[in-house]
Amino acid sequence: MDTCCVPPTSCGCYHNGRYREGGEQFLDGECQQLCTCNSITGLVHCVNNSCGPQQSCRVVAGELGCHDIPRGTCSASGDPHYLTFDRKPYDFQGTCRYVLATLCNATHGLHQFSVEAKNEPWNGLPVSITAEVFVNVWDLPLVCFNYLYF
Repeated sequence: MDTCCVPPTSCGCYHNGRYREGGEQFLDGECQQLCTCNSITGLVHCVNNSCGPQQSCRVVAGELGCHDIPRGTCSASGDPHYLTFDRKPYDFQGTCRYVLATLCNATHGLHQFSVEAKNEPWNGLPVSITAEVFVNVWDLPLVCFNYLYF
């Protein structure tokens, strides 16, 4: 074990059982506190913090922080073929109105929206087609029709 002395300004801090380097800044909790290790006093000083409107507090590349919320794409096409946000393909022949995308909870900076599709049977075959798409943003409904049956 090495027992050499170091100057106090080279010492760090212990915070919640974890050693931090002098001058190190880090986020605590769910990114609600931005903390700095004072190498002279050995104390951690924290101030209130919050993530931006298009950010979430999570670990990316091993680092807890306020990171941009990744954008995603889903799609529906054909009789109907679906591709989810996590890129998984599904073929689904249901004949009802279905939610394709919506906010799951209140998210600061994001407005409530929904995208729904109404599927109908197609010419007596065991398949369905999307007959209408309903988009609702800021409580403004938009309905898209396409009755081009072949």
